[in-house]
Amino acid sequence: MYSSLASQRDSLNTNNQKMSTALARAIHAVVAQKSTRDIDHVRRRRVATHHHRCRRRRSGVDARASSTTPEALKDVKVGFIGAGAMAEAIARGFTSPTRGVLDASRVYAYVGPRGRASPRTEVWEQSLGARVVDEARDVAEACDVIILAVKPHMIEHSCQELKKVIDVDRHLVVSVAAGVSAASIERWLGSHHAARVVRVMPNTPCAVNEAASGVAAGDKATESDMALVCALMESCGIVEVVPEKLIDAVVGVSGSGPAYVFQVIEAMADGGVLNGLNRDVAMRLAAQTVMGAAKMVLETGEHPGALKDKVCSPNGTTIRAVAALERGGVRAAFIDAVCASTNRSIELGAEQRSSHTTKK
Repeated sequence: MYSSLASQRDSLNTNNQKMSTALARAIHAVVAQKSTRDIDHVRRRRVATHHHRCRRRRSGVDARASSTTPEALKDVKVGFIGAGAMAEAIARGFTSPTRGVLDASRVYAYVGPRGRASPRTEVWEQSLGARVVDEARDVAEACDVIILAVKPHMIEHSCQELKKVIDVDRHLVVSVAAGVSAASIERWLGSHHAARVVRVMPNTPCAVNEAASGVAAGDKATESDMALVCALMESCGIVEVVPEKLIDAVVGVSGSGPAYVFQVIEAMADGGVLNGLNRDVAMRLAAQTVMGAAKMVLETGEHPGALKDKVCSPNGTTIRAVAALERGGVRAAFIDAVCASTNRSIELGAEQRSSHTTKK
């Protein structure tokens, strides 16, 4: 098993190196090519009204049937079990001064066994303005929505701490852990009547209100539960409702996706530096280019391939760059990355089930 994992790791490292090299070469090709042709500018912008709406595509639980407005959220208290980077990003989205839907005083956090002595306490209390509690059960006693934001292998232990105080009529449990099914969480909470569980797979751009989140309902989650979760997560970005069996794929595309894009930005900036640009200038140009291109895809509704074709003039600089990317296998590397992340999420679920069976 270890040799297989080492082989997978080496393969991923090789793909990352190939991708970075291909991107740097592509930029070098653009600089080297002295084309005088102007590239046509894309001017058409159609603001897609669905950009910041929750797209409800899950049969059975249709969140559209029960709309939750920001006003309806003003009395909701949300508590986090776990206070790492993802939990912090989500909390910042919920309480954002521009698009947030919660006052920071209505956000609670259990930061870990050290309680208020944890160094994370200062971040949550001073920077976020949230309330830090000493025990996980304190979150359940204070809050209506409990967000499980610990590592997948810690979910069962967190549920064991909560099972004595969980109230299935009052509490909605939201999990952001990869690979851990809603059914497992319901079982670990061990209530006489199964808890209402919703799974969410967000990503770290929650912190700047530009997240892409997938949401899936557990068996006992109601339309109102889904509407509430969608309203909360929409404050962080866009939301897609999917069947739970597709959450692993969401992990692969958007959950892990920011890391892929960060590598793209870094590689593009490296290419700029290779061709004489100052590092800071190259980084800003690369990051803005990625953001602008993504916005065009979302707002025009055009296929990325069509938008790419509009930038590629015959025998011009951009088509030379695209050819360099193709030679480097960049598209295949991205597809492999999504599949690797998706498969790891599936493995985490299998490991959790195996661990639970062994304990029995």
